[in-house]
Amino acid sequence: MYTHHFSLKSLPFENVPDPAYFFSQGEYSRVFSRMIDSLRAGRGLMVVAGPIGTGKTTLCQKLMVSVPEKTRIIWLGEPPDTSEELLLFLTQEFRIDSGSSGRIFVLRDIKEHLLKLHNEGKSCLLIMDEVHKISDDVLECVRLLNNLEQGGIKLIQMLLLGQEEFLDKLYRPELESFKQRIAWLETIGKMTPLQTHEYINHRLNVAGARSRIFTDDAMEAVIDATRGTPRLVNSFCDRALHVSYEANKTIVDLESVRRAADDIGLGTEVFLWLTSREKKAAKIAGMEASPVEDRPGPAASVANTAESARIAGKSRSQDKERNTSSWSVFALVDKLFDKTIGRWFSAYPIAQLTVSVLLCVASVYFFIINTM
Repeated sequence: MYTHHFSLKSLPFENVPDPAYFFSQGEYSRVFSRMIDSLRAGRGLMVVAGPIGTGKTTLCQKLMVSVPEKTRIIWLGEPPDTSEELLLFLTQEFRIDSGSSGRIFVLRDIKEHLLKLHNEGKSCLLIMDEVHKISDDVLECVRLLNNLEQGGIKLIQMLLLGQEEFLDKLYRPELESFKQRIAWLETIGKMTPLQTHEYINHRLNVAGARSRIFTDDAMEAVIDATRGTPRLVNSFCDRALHVSYEANKTIVDLESVRRAADDIGLGTEVFLWLTSREKKAAKIAGMEASPVEDRPGPAASVANTAESARIAGKSRSQDKERNTSSWSVFALVDKLFDKTIGRWFSAYPIAQLTVSVLLCVASVYFFIINTM
């Protein structure tokens, strides 16, 4: 195995809920603290939901080794099919010889046993995993168990863990009574890139790593491809360590990560990450390659602006001069006309009348010609 090759004491990325590798940071730390506080306060029913592979079972295993020794723990890897199966399971765990199969009598016998544990200073914790598969009948039985109380103390603590689909089930109107009895409900999401980086280093340190094993590029590729899902991180890192060991490398580099990604079905994610990184690098290189002298400085920009304004002003002056000259010609012609022909017409009114008659006759003549 690669443990000796990398000087590790154990396998750091096994996908088993080992509480020794519990990552006590971020949401995991917060949810775990609430679990402990709820158990100490005897609040009763707790619910933790989250996507596949986000560490719910590991969180539960950590809780099981952290509760007081006098706590009786009952573990169910998945919910039973019916409420009768759940009650039968509990009577066998408590070694109760119930003489009746009726739900009311079985609940009575279970309550008596829980009271006995309470009087002895002990408590009971029922953990049920995969509750997104649970039926309404079993949920009703869980509600009835949660009602087993002595004064203000819940005789049995219950922790339900499941995927996010369980939350959709809880919001149905017919389960409103059950939802109101939940002491607290928490959701666990995926880790951030920074948390994923810390998570990988945490597991390596627990396994006994004394030096860096993953290069920066390899670490970044794993973080981007796994999107903060602990189970994927474990599978990816474990396979990358195997690949590096088989290649007799003393460190996990980017090439080992690329080969490991192909083996576990994350090759596309790593390829897209590499493509994006190359585009960013090319863009940065292009910006750095642009010569500084080609870029106008502040003084040059001001000079260019002043020159442009001067040229524009000169152009406008020339246009104005041309316009002024044109109007001067028209004014001169008008003045000459006024001094010659204009004065002659003013002096001889009969001439004005004659010209007007001739213009009128010409207009009529051209009108008749055009209409024929």
